[in-house]
Amino acid sequence: MKPKALVFFDLDGTLLNNDSVIDDEVKEALVELKEKGAVPFIATGRSPIEVQHILDETVIDSFISLNGQYIQYEGKEVFRNVIPRELVSELKQLTKEKDMPLSLYSADKIRATYHNETIKKAYGYIHEDPPAIDDSLDLNEEILMMLVINEDTSRDHEITDSFSNLSFYRNTPYSIDTISKGHNKAKGIDALIDSAGLSGIPLYAFGDGANDKEMLERVDHSVAMANGLDEVKELADYITSANTEGGVLEGLRHFNLID
Repeated sequence: MKPKALVFFDLDGTLLNNDSVIDDEVKEALVELKEKGAVPFIATGRSPIEVQHILDETVIDSFISLNGQYIQYEGKEVFRNVIPRELVSELKQLTKEKDMPLSLYSADKIRATYHNETIKKAYGYIHEDPPAIDDSLDLNEEILMMLVINEDTSRDHEITDSFSNLSFYRNTPYSIDTISKGHNKAKGIDALIDSAGLSGIPLYAFGDGANDKEMLERVDHSVAMANGLDEVKELADYITSANTEGGVLEGLRHFNLID
């Protein structure tokens, strides 16, 4: 039997509170959502290993990670998109020249080219430690996403203007998510539907940040958090309360996904 709905939740600023934890009432709402026949998904820029604790603590077992680059449905991989090795090498070289650390993400590893104070801020922002240093991960693993570490936004163009075949999303004051051009959370939803045979099911999404825009435009019913960017709110069908003020529950009730 097909699910009654697919519901995609961004994590930081949406499903998580400001301590990067899911509140108990949100966990309970996810249980009710699933009992009513919907499938909750994480849809995040984080990596699979960075969402594992959420999978362990909730009824969620499906996710779109790395901004659509790696997808699991009911615990099984259904899609991955690999950045060409030559592009990874070119970005490694440029970030080295610009004195910006670069984090490399495979399906099950995160490694940094080197550490500085900004990388500590970048991972501290999501209550994580900086990844181990290994600037050769791309020689042995498929790289699905990269994270340019830079807190001087006036210098972003030094990186972004140099790669027409990569997409860049500044999602924190300290870092820029980097993935293959033309790929994003919305494309991840399309890949999920095609791979898992989930066509014809109503789609819902909750988000707050720049990397959520395509996803909110793709789904049938979109919810922006009150704490989100104005440009995200402009795309949403419904603007709910902040992530720290019951916004997820309010949005789910608005669309009658929970009582």
